[in-house]
Amino acid sequence: MSSSTTRAARGRIVALASGAALVAGLGVFVPARTAVADPYPGLDDIEAAKAAVANQESTVAELDAVIVSLQQAADAAQVEALTAADAYVEALDRSQKADADAAAAADRATQAAVALDDARSDLAAIAMDAYRTGGSMASLEAVMGATGFDDVIARSEIIDRASTEYDSIVQRVDAAQIVAEATSEAAERAAEDARVAADEAASALEQAQESQRLADDAVAQAQATHEAALERLAALQHTSVTLERQRQQGLQAEREASARAALEQALRDAEKANQGNSGGSGSTGGTGSSGSTGGSSNTGGTGGATETGNTGGGSGTSGSGEADSPAGAWRSTPDQGEIAAAYALTLIGSPYQLGGNGPAYDCSGLTSASWRAAGYTLPRSSRTQYAGVTHISFSQLRPGDLIFWGTNRDPNAIYHVAMYIGNGLVVEATVPGSTAKTRAYAVAWNLGDIMPYAGRP
Repeated sequence: MSSSTTRAARGRIVALASGAALVAGLGVFVPARTAVADPYPGLDDIEAAKAAVANQESTVAELDAVIVSLQQAADAAQVEALTAADAYVEALDRSQKADADAAAAADRATQAAVALDDARSDLAAIAMDAYRTGGSMASLEAVMGATGFDDVIARSEIIDRASTEYDSIVQRVDAAQIVAEATSEAAERAAEDARVAADEAASALEQAQESQRLADDAVAQAQATHEAALERLAALQHTSVTLERQRQQGLQAEREASARAALEQALRDAEKANQGNSGGSGSTGGTGSSGSTGGSSNTGGTGGATETGNTGGGSGTSGSGEADSPAGAWRSTPDQGEIAAAYALTLIGSPYQLGGNGPAYDCSGLTSASWRAAGYTLPRSSRTQYAGVTHISFSQLRPGDLIFWGTNRDPNAIYHVAMYIGNGLVVEATVPGSTAKTRAYAVAWNLGDIMPYAGRP
C-alpha cells in the first residue's frame, strides 16, 4: 500500500472516531473510563482504530492502516512510559546526591559546633584562672616581686604573652562562632534541598508508575483491537485469520526493511559527519582510565559485525548529538569494554525494576552496573549517559559501547540504552514484567529512534 493511500486511509479512520455508536458496536471489551480520557500518546489512534474496525464499510486498505496505527500507538505509549521512567531515575539520582550533600553539611556543622565548644572551654579556663589569681598581674607586681632588672623584664614578657594568648583565644572563639553559624545555616539549607529533591523523586516515581500503567493499558487495547481487525480483514478477503496474520506479518517485515534502510542511511550520514569533523572538546561525564586504542567491530547498522582494527576516532557530546570530539577522546580501554560486556551477560534473566541497581535493573542501571564492574562510573539515567560519553560512529563499535534510543533521534529525548556485546547484539533491560535479555539491536523495535551515534565511556 502506498504512503498516500495509507495517509488517506488513516485520515478516514480518525474521522470515524467521532462515531461513538460505532465504537459501542465493537465486540472488544473496553474498560470503563472517566469523562476525561487518560492523556497518553496513542489514545486517539486506538479509539479511531476501534471505530474503524466496528464500521462495516471499512475497506481492506483502511484496516491495514488500522494495524499500523495500533502498533504505532502502542509504541508511542511505551516510549512515554520509558521517558517517564528515565525522568524518575534522574530525579532519584538528584535526591540521593542531595541526601549525601545534606549528610556532609550536617557533619561539617557538628564539627564546627565541637570546635566552638572547645574554644569556649579554653576561654573559660583562662577566665577562671584569672579569677582565682585575682586578675592579670600588674606591672607593679612584676617590679615588686622581681629580684633584679632582668627579672622585671622577664616577668613583664610573661604577662604580655598571657595577654596575647587570651586575645588569641577570644579571636578563635569569635571565628568558631562565625563558622558554626554558617555551617548550621548551610546544613539547614541542604536538608531543605534534600526534602525538596525527595518530594520531586516521589512525584516522578508516581508519574513513571502511572505512565507505565497507561502504556500497559494501551498495549492491551491495541492488541485486542488488532485481533478484531484481523477477523474483519479475514472476513472481507474470504480467508482465515491465520492467513491474514501471515499477510500482516509480511507487511510488517516490509515496513521494518524500510525502517532498517532509513537507519542505515542515518548511520552512513553520521559516519561522513564524523570523518569530516576536525575536532572539538570531548565529554567528561564519567571517571575511568586513560584513552584507548585497539580493534572495533563494524555492524553497518544491520547487525552483522566484522572486525576492522580501527584505532580511534571517538566524538564527544553536543547539543545536537553530532560528533564534535577529537579521535580517541574516550577514557576507557578495550579491556574495560570487554569486562563491562561480559558482566552484562551475567545479568541476563535479571528482573526489571524502575530505578534498579541490582539485583533487579532498569536499562541504565544495567549499563551502569556493567561499567562499574570494569572500574568506570557512568551517569545514572540513559539521557545523562548519552550526554556523558564520547560519541562514535557505529562502524567503530566494540564490546562495551552503548547504543541509545531517542524519540525521532532527538538527543534531548533519549529514553533507552543498551550494552553492545558484539556481532550486532546488545544486552538490555526493557520494561516491567520482563527480564534482561540479549537481542539484535537493528531488528524490529523502534528502529526510527536509534541514535546515529553510539557511546563509549
